[in-house]
Amino acid sequence: MKRPSVKQALIAVLSVIGVFLVVLSYSSLSTISTLNDNTQQIGGFWMKRLVTARDIKGNFSDLKLAYARYLLEASPEKRAAGAKLVDDTNSAVKNSIDEYVKGVRTERGRELINQVNSELKKYSELAEHMVQLQDSGKGAEAASLFRESMEPQSDLVSQKIADLVAFILSQAESYVAASGATASHAFTVTALIATLAIVVALAGTIFAVFGIANPIRRIASAMKILSDGDLGSAIPYAGRADEIGAMAAAVEVFRQNAINVLRLEQEASASRSQSEAARAAAQDRAEREAQQLRFATTTLGDGLRRLAGGDVSFQLAEPFAAEYEQLREDFNASLKQLGTTISAVLKTVHSIDSGTREIASGAQDLSKRTEQQAASLEETAAALDEITANVTTASKRTDEARNVAHEANVSAERSASVVSEAEQAMRRIEDSSEQISNIISVIDEIAFQTNLLALNAGVEAARAGEAGKGFAVVAQEVRELAQRAATAAKEIKGLIEKSSAEVGTGVRLVLETGQSLKSISDHVSRINQLMAAIATSAREQSTGLAEINTAVNQMDQSTQQNAAMVEQSTAAAASLSSEASRLRDLVNQFHLDSDPGQAAAMRTTVRIRAA
Repeated sequence: MKRPSVKQALIAVLSVIGVFLVVLSYSSLSTISTLNDNTQQIGGFWMKRLVTARDIKGNFSDLKLAYARYLLEASPEKRAAGAKLVDDTNSAVKNSIDEYVKGVRTERGRELINQVNSELKKYSELAEHMVQLQDSGKGAEAASLFRESMEPQSDLVSQKIADLVAFILSQAESYVAASGATASHAFTVTALIATLAIVVALAGTIFAVFGIANPIRRIASAMKILSDGDLGSAIPYAGRADEIGAMAAAVEVFRQNAINVLRLEQEASASRSQSEAARAAAQDRAEREAQQLRFATTTLGDGLRRLAGGDVSFQLAEPFAAEYEQLREDFNASLKQLGTTISAVLKTVHSIDSGTREIASGAQDLSKRTEQQAASLEETAAALDEITANVTTASKRTDEARNVAHEANVSAERSASVVSEAEQAMRRIEDSSEQISNIISVIDEIAFQTNLLALNAGVEAARAGEAGKGFAVVAQEVRELAQRAATAAKEIKGLIEKSSAEVGTGVRLVLETGQSLKSISDHVSRINQLMAAIATSAREQSTGLAEINTAVNQMDQSTQQNAAMVEQSTAAAASLSSEASRLRDLVNQFHLDSDPGQAAAMRTTVRIRAA
């Protein structure tokens, strides 16, 4: 299983201790709440029950004493006072019992108080009988009843009251016992949690001492031994998979490098200590190899010191011996790769710095444009409000015009109805005129026939001679009347024909008026429809403008939110630029191979920072 890191282990230990503290707090609060409830039950309920029960007991004792005094009283005056005392004491006992009954919660308590009531009722019946005997002058019988019946019954009542008191005490003691058990349980839980917390704390302390402090101390001792030149001692804890192991592994790398250098020196020394015969022949070669080794180690040491000072702009140009040349090439390759990496990091830092500044500049421009857009949206919203108000007013005016047109249409329809009725009346007049004309024609024909008859009568009267003169005069009168009737009929006929012509003209004019009114009504209806369409369109425009106004207001709010976000982006870009500058300062501690591109980038960065 993978070993947890030191940070994870410390977090785990502190988390466990925190959990123990939370559990301990919850247990303590729960215990306090339970103890408070039990205390409320004992002090707030059962103690009151006990006081009430003791009141019952004391009042009953007073009642027994009152009956005994009543039995001893001889005079009527003292007996009346004794009777009043008995009544008052009875009332006190009853009130105490009623007070107790109001707070009964348990079936056992109700049963006990009922038993007290039952026995007290029997005692009251005996006492009432005793009072009757005493009042009737049978004092001996009353005394005998008091001793033989009332006293044993009073003992029963007292026993029931004692049972009630014992029950109350037992209930209170049960809550006391429950409180004790709760306190004991809380003590046990608290002790257990505290013990576990102490164990965890001790385990954390042991872990900190043996898992962190001691390994660090041993690694420090190993580093001191390594610095003294002892390369035989292994670095402890190099295999651990945590921060301690990483530290030990880094020290182990230094030890292995020192061992390799020592091995090379030992090999060189061994080659020098070969046979004396070969030493003379190989001395030059050994010295040369030692010189090469010293040169390699010295050069590598100088390179490592320059690298430790942050200089990665150099290379080990002078070649080593063949067996050490690969070490020089590896060192140069590592140094070149490190310089390339740091250069890339520096370029990236420059790019980030430039990009963040461009982002900040763009964010500022965007903020200004957003503010301008917000102002334009506010002006647009105000203009839309005015347009909406105007459209609403126009819609109201259109509705009023449509109502007026509707009233005009109704009036035109009423006028058309009146003209239609006038047309029908004119037609009826025309029909009546035609009928009158026909009647006049009949009258004219009758007058003509009468004239002919009068003429024939005159001819016959002339033939009759003297006998027909009177008849001839009458015939002449009838003839004249017929002629006048014919003349009047002709005149009336002429007038009727003229009236008929005028009536026809009136009918024609009425028809034309009705058609004109119908045309007016149709046009008014058309105008009413157009006004209704205009009103509907105005309402739709008003609704659309209201929606547009709402959308513009939402756009205004969104623009303001965008402005706030742009300000946040500007702040974030400024913070990122600051962090990039810090990173560049850290990277600039390394001395790199400068090239024209890097120099230009540095100059650009300097100009930007100066601006």
